[in-house]
Amino acid sequence: MNHCKSIRGGYFCNSFIGGSYMERTKAIVKFFSQEPIENVMVMMKYMPERVIFLGHKDNMITKQIRDIEQFRDHKYPDMELEFIEVPKDDLDNIIGTLAGIIREYPGIRFALTGGSEMLLIALGCISARMEVSKLRIDPFTGKEIDVRGSKVITSDYHFNISIAEDIMLHGGLLTKETGSISEWKFTDQFREDIRIMWDLCRRYRGDWNKHCGVIDELRKNTPNQREGWSELYINQLGDAIRLLRDLYEIGMLKDYEEHGKKVMFRFKNNQIKKIIAKAGNMLELHVYEVATREGYLFSDAVIGAHIDWDGEVHDTMNQGYDTMNEIDVILMKQVCPIFISCKSGKAGGSALHELETVSRKFGGKYARKALVLARACDNTTGTMFFKQRARDMHIWIIDDVFRMSDEQLLNKLKRI
Repeated sequence: MNHCKSIRGGYFCNSFIGGSYMERTKAIVKFFSQEPIENVMVMMKYMPERVIFLGHKDNMITKQIRDIEQFRDHKYPDMELEFIEVPKDDLDNIIGTLAGIIREYPGIRFALTGGSEMLLIALGCISARMEVSKLRIDPFTGKEIDVRGSKVITSDYHFNISIAEDIMLHGGLLTKETGSISEWKFTDQFREDIRIMWDLCRRYRGDWNKHCGVIDELRKNTPNQREGWSELYINQLGDAIRLLRDLYEIGMLKDYEEHGKKVMFRFKNNQIKKIIAKAGNMLELHVYEVATREGYLFSDAVIGAHIDWDGEVHDTMNQGYDTMNEIDVILMKQVCPIFISCKSGKAGGSALHELETVSRKFGGKYARKALVLARACDNTTGTMFFKQRARDMHIWIIDDVFRMSDEQLLNKLKRI
């Protein structure tokens, strides 16, 4: 069987990683896992010259291989990868394959995280006859654990994987339409504006959505005589006129005039205009701003994530060919993506199912998910059933955010 090419110059070298020199294996065997992050941990921690993946035909599918190769091209373009298929139910064949690799690569190490039971049994049979170097990595700390016990044999290594890379590994694509890329610019001033706007939103509570909807609808359907200005009839605004007056008082309108039956105003900037144009933006921005304010609690964060399901953007003139999903906020905590759906109004069962589907596809068993609700859940039978359903799906419910301090919200986000 053709395994792999020999690597000259020995099988170990010294590498400067994480502030100190450590011995780095030039070649590692990785048993192919259904969890994409488990397939690349050895690549990130040891950066070997070659990784040999062993798996079965029914789980080592072409699309997953392409995703790993794409990740390699993005982060480690000089790293060599090889994928070897072994029979699922032929133990002798698997043992022979492993023995051949060991002969060709004296001292090669085997990564045990992930992989099928048959592969692990075969390696156990080999280990009974000869010394085999095995390693197991704790995915949450990056520590290498002695497989014969619980002794830590290497220091912490925090896997640095971005949300875009996580989506890529799971076969998708974080598109340029994502809010963090195309829509929102989180300057210090905009962060301050978000905090001021959230305080106003909390005062209006349920009326926020209604008033924002009225203002946006009238702006779309009323012609303006001055460029950049909005001119609306006060009687059509109804109670929403109060929101415009308050926006001017807190500095979110650059100009504001009431003349007879009309009100004329200009927004402070386009970002403030977008918040009013879609009322739900306010809760999403508040959650994102609180989560990222300290800058170190989460390794990455995006807002308004647009995810192409299969990682291939097809004909841009016919976007119906692409399966797209939008997630309000995604946070990255070590190797765990946290998918967050924000609802400033009511949430139904469809919100739970969408969150579950997307998180399972793009996070696997390491995904965490939460539904953030501006209002408090009531104690009706329907709501109790909804909350139990969320618990069964391992979805955190964070409700009544209107009444929470920023610290209280942050503590709940950290616990997800």
